[in-house]
Amino acid sequence: MNSWLMVAALVIIAALAGYAAYLHWLLYRRNKPADKPVSTSAGSNAKVGVVDPAVPGVQRVAIKRSLYLLADALLDDKLTHTEGCLRICAIAASLEDQELIRREYGVLFRVAEATAHIPILDAWQALSREDKQRFDRERKAVEAKYNDAVIEAAQRIKAHYSL
Repeated sequence: MNSWLMVAALVIIAALAGYAAYLHWLLYRRNKPADKPVSTSAGSNAKVGVVDPAVPGVQRVAIKRSLYLLADALLDDKLTHTEGCLRICAIAASLEDQELIRREYGVLFRVAEATAHIPILDAWQALSREDKQRFDRERKAVEAKYNDAVIEAAQRIKAHYSL
């Protein structure tokens, strides 16, 4: 009886592994044309958004999708400009041409750097009401200062990384 269960378990595992391999192959085939980098040499006219060829294709597509969705959420006021800038900059750090992105979308990095000291999550919850209000005023002042430039950068990200 035990050997029968062992054989049944192995058959199920093999079937699931085969199905997983098939799905992986479909994803690979679907994303293969998009995986070709525009340029991989540092001295050439590389476009913003070229990712390291060592990064798997599925991950490159996920990075581009994340940048697009964050820019879209920022434009739809689903995120504050501060949160959107922090998230976009964190994701952009995984791209090969970080310096080009920093030049192209520098305002996002300026907002992120200007507000990086503001506590988040549990540290935010631990703040006094006065400290929260002070940080909120500071955040809103930075957002107001860079409002138009952040919106313009988010629109360019959406256009560049369109789905």
